[in-house]
Amino acid sequence: MCLCGLKAEIRFTGVDALIEAGHWKRARQIAAARVQANPADAQAHAWLSKIASGFADLEASIREAEKAVQLDESNAAFHGQLAESCALMADKAHVLKSFPYVRRMRKEIDATLALDPRQVDTLLVDMLFSWKAPGIAGGDKQKARRIADQIVKISPAWGYLGWARLLQLQGDSAATEQALKKAVAAEPSFYRARVSLAVFFCDERNCPAPADAERYALEAIAVDPGAAAAYEVLARSYVAQQRWADLDRVLSRAENAVPDDLGPYFAAASRLAASGRDFDRAGVYLKRYLAQAPEGRQPTLAEARGLLNDVSRRAGRRSLDSNLKPVANITP
Repeated sequence: MCLCGLKAEIRFTGVDALIEAGHWKRARQIAAARVQANPADAQAHAWLSKIASGFADLEASIREAEKAVQLDESNAAFHGQLAESCALMADKAHVLKSFPYVRRMRKEIDATLALDPRQVDTLLVDMLFSWKAPGIAGGDKQKARRIADQIVKISPAWGYLGWARLLQLQGDSAATEQALKKAVAAEPSFYRARVSLAVFFCDERNCPAPADAERYALEAIAVDPGAAAAYEVLARSYVAQQRWADLDRVLSRAENAVPDDLGPYFAAASRLAASGRDFDRAGVYLKRYLAQAPEGRQPTLAEARGLLNDVSRRAGRRSLDSNLKPVANITP
């Protein structure tokens, strides 16, 4: 569950809207063109930082965020983006190498909140760090809870999503579900809240309530039919329910609606592989996913090839180039 946000009534425009909807490649093209036209465009560098993190290039993410801050030190959001990039790097680095990034993160969090104490993105970074970090590095679960309550007062939808994440990390499923439902109720048109609730019922690893996942995924699609995340959940729910015709239809619909994001094919294939059924179908979906570069925060091509090799092996074939049986109704 990725957390980043705005104020009370949640609206995104321009490149921010593209990023929020998962259109990372489109956003990168626009931001890169702006930097090429004007290397001193601080906002474009900040966007490139967030986009780089979406493609797991954290060194580039830090570099672009530093550039944005250098160009406009008075912008709280730019300091917040640098704090988030450092937090992601600290989370990825070996514990002994993470402390310089933690110190830099804390410095940028303080700078952000001094400029704008209601900066939700940065409060969420601070909340998650406080929850997950050991005490010696500044972790404090009570502080994390206080920050979550603070965010609820600023932006209820984001605040309840923050609470849902903490409760999920705590392992309290019932309370997580209630927090997610509060986020949806607080801002019914907030796509991310509805998708997060759908994912709760059917995620990458488990699908305990596919019918509930289907319901909330369809509601999210009604809010934004041009974003791929809800189609992924819907595809997983149909695999769990063995509704193959509906699965094929939703994959075709997803590709027509979001042709530059083939994530729903990988989502369906991954759930098929996890359930141990229909490896031929999974192989066809994975080959479709491999037809173009992935979106940000999507499985890499290497990961997709690895899964394709696995399903090919489990289907009794030797390699990903084996002739897999065709599946009807899949958009070529």
